[in-house]
Amino acid sequence: MKEKEEWEKEESSASSTVVNFNEATDHYQKIMGVPSQRADLKSMPKALRWFSYFFYTVIILGAILFLVSWFIHR
Repeated sequence: MKEKEEWEKEESSASSTVVNFNEATDHYQKIMGVPSQRADLKSMPKALRWFSYFFYTVIILGAILFLVSWFIHR
């Protein structure tokens, strides 16, 4: 019960941080240097934001085209 309360407290205190759900993620964040906060696209430079939007669009369109072609050739 105590662990659940601590987890809810951590989650509510910082919604932009990545929650450590086991010892491995905690190790990677502290020792290996994995970021503990999610990337905020609105705070990035405009060129980087546009590149990320383009990248996400290409990935999504590629997945849709793959599924369409898979259904057509089936």
